[in-house]
Order: sequence, then C-alpha cells, then structure tokens
Amino acid sequence: MSTSYHHGDLKAVLLAYAREQMERDSLDGLSMREMAKAVGVSHTAAYRHFQDKRALMEAVALQGFEEMLTGCESAIAAVLPAESRSRLKACGRAYVGFGLKSPRLLVHMFGAVSQSQSNESLVQAGARLFDLLLGLVGAGQADGTFRQGDARQLSHTCWAMVHGLSTLLGVGVLRAPTAELEALHLSAEQALDVLLDGMAATAAPR
Repeated sequence: MSTSYHHGDLKAVLLAYAREQMERDSLDGLSMREMAKAVGVSHTAAYRHFQDKRALMEAVALQGFEEMLTGCESAIAAVLPAESRSRLKACGRAYVGFGLKSPRLLVHMFGAVSQSQSNESLVQAGARLFDLLLGLVGAGQADGTFRQGDARQLSHTCWAMVHGLSTLLGVGVLRAPTAELEALHLSAEQALDVLLDGMAATAAPR
C-alpha cells in the first residue's frame, strides 16, 4: 500500500491498513511509525491525523460501529412488507453477517467502547445501535408481534444473544475455510428463528 499525505486520503488509508492487519493477524506489535512506513508516509504525517495508536484504534472501532449501524438500517429498510419479526430478523442477520465478515473487528469494537476512557463519539455510536434495536422491539410489542414487558430488558436479551452468536460463529470463520461460510450463515438463521420464537407474543412467559 502507498499513498501521500498531500492527497488528503491518508486518514482513510491508515484506517484501512489497520483494519486489514487486524483481521489478518494482530496490531499488537505494530507501532504508529511502522504503520506509517507500511503505507508509504512519514510517521509525522500519520500523527497529523491520529494523536497516537490509541486514537487510531478508537477510530477503527467507531468506523466499525457506523458500518454496522448502516448495514442494519439498510437490511431493515429492505424488508417488504415491513413486518416486525422480519425487520428484527433482518437486523440480526446483518449484525451476524458483519461479525462473520470482520470477526476481529467486532471483538475490538466492544473492547474499545468498554474502556473507561473511550471517547464520547464511540460511546454514542454504540448507543445508537442499541436505540435501533429498542425501536424494533418496541414496535413489535406495540403491534402484538412480541411479548409484553420491559422493552429495554427484552432488547438487552436480544442483543446479548445476537452478539454472542456473532462472536461464536466468528471463531468458526477464523478457524475454518471460507467454504464453510454458507453453513455458518445457515446456523445463524436457525438461531435467530429460535430467538424470535421465544420473543413471540404467543410464547409462554416465564
């Protein structure tokens, strides 16, 4: 990879390089100086965009949350007719799909947002993702699709299941050949149906 600070795209190139290296192996041993050298610029130029490696990694996490949110919103919008169960499943499918495509990034995103000193933009990005889920669950409760109760609690349960599923299947991506992706997606579809069956208004509450 090569670029120039004067082209105005160095920030994007550094983000792309960091993500590529993250998914390929690890960024633990790479310094900002080494990453700048790898993309063909001086470390001084790199520091004009990111104060340090931590700032770069927070930007990677923020970009991941924004992409996931956009992917979920697009998946929801594509559901016709706009039925609550299908919309929530589409969101879950997009979430898992993101995790299967970028398993290490998914882990990094939530590790970054859990840090006590994480920046506000990163925290808000995670909050927007939860608000999207909360809106889907609340709409499903309002139209009688999902069981009644605390919408936030139900949303947290839903997120925990989908995130856990994404993380576990992501391990499969890291260990298995790409040819098995179809089987992993099928497993995700089946698990999402189990979750949605449990959330249904007709399910016996415990």
